[in-house]
Amino acid sequence: MKDVRRRGRPARYAHFEALHQSLVPGQKKRPTYVHGIGLFRGERGTTAWVKISLRRANTYKGRSYSAGSALEIKLGSLDSWSWEQLEQQHRDLQGRADRGEPLEEAQTVTFAAHAGEWLELKKPVLKSYGIAAGHVAKHLNPTFGAKALTDIAVADVDRWAAKQRKTYKPGAVQRQLTTFKAILNHARKSGLIERSPAADMEPIRGAEARQRFLTEEELKVVLKAARELEEAADGREKYRTNQIKGWLTDFVLWALHSGMRRGEILSLRYGDLRSVPNGGLVAVLQKTKGGSPRVVSCTDEMKAIAERLKEVRREPGDDRLFPVSLTTAKRKLTKLWRSCGLEDVRLHDFRRTHATRLVGAGINMREVAGRLGHRDLSMLEKHYAVFSGDEAASRAAQEAFGSIAKT
Repeated sequence: MKDVRRRGRPARYAHFEALHQSLVPGQKKRPTYVHGIGLFRGERGTTAWVKISLRRANTYKGRSYSAGSALEIKLGSLDSWSWEQLEQQHRDLQGRADRGEPLEEAQTVTFAAHAGEWLELKKPVLKSYGIAAGHVAKHLNPTFGAKALTDIAVADVDRWAAKQRKTYKPGAVQRQLTTFKAILNHARKSGLIERSPAADMEPIRGAEARQRFLTEEELKVVLKAARELEEAADGREKYRTNQIKGWLTDFVLWALHSGMRRGEILSLRYGDLRSVPNGGLVAVLQKTKGGSPRVVSCTDEMKAIAERLKEVRREPGDDRLFPVSLTTAKRKLTKLWRSCGLEDVRLHDFRRTHATRLVGAGINMREVAGRLGHRDLSMLEKHYAVFSGDEAASRAAQEAFGSIAKT
């Protein structure tokens, strides 16, 4: 193999050649340096190093170094470098250190790599982790996964959204976009990009907030169908822990009376039910969508449900109020909506109905927001108690214009 180190005037690099020839195979200590260039001769060959003086604090490979310290950097096999290249590398690194510049070139981070880190970070706290992971795997990585975060442009996001709209409903695309924005915003906060290319995207047209409320007659139909499903359960179902007779009706009633989310109900344990001095009962929710615990006062019906469910046969150590799995709850509720002819209903609609009825009964909206776990009124006004202000406006309009038709 040709020795690339011998280019140029031999006398110029004589000190490096002399250093190389003086090394004994199998060095045990650190590299030996001449003018900032170091060599280490091991059993398998000689490696090249450079040593730079840090006049300012800096970092290298994730480690911080204080001003005044020396930093040794391994460059690899000596066969890959000429003496001239080693000198130039030393000058470049020393110059960066003197100017306080980063000693390493910024690494290219792909969207897929950062999305994976974001999901891992959010896994313990993100209630909709499974949905977000599905968005990344199925809808985002196929388009953006191999791209560097810094290479994703606004036009790329626009084209992706237009393509998604051809296949998926506006609401679905909006949820995918929300996950996308969260990942890019985290990349911005982490210093990987200066600005999110999705920051100024308008909401997906047609992705209006769902506004489904149940009337009193519909509620009666749902409860009647739930009882009938329980009565129709075969003998085997009646004695299985997850199919015990009676839980479905109580589950729906608890959702209606509490305004709690499905996940909050399923994770509620008897240890979370606390008696208060006035003789009431409260449910202390530890696992909430917002991440902050909250307290929900129980109605008389909720107290009765808690007592009834104590008779449910459970596995040892299972003190959940409703000892059913998420899969079982989804399956039974889907069957319930179909059996009562209300396939457009979801359990979350009971939460909307709960909020709207409370506001209609004159309960202060801030109190209702607190019961639902919202930090401000914007979510309540947008998604839940939409009739609160409009009913008053309707009565005023009738009073102002009602007599016109009679003239």
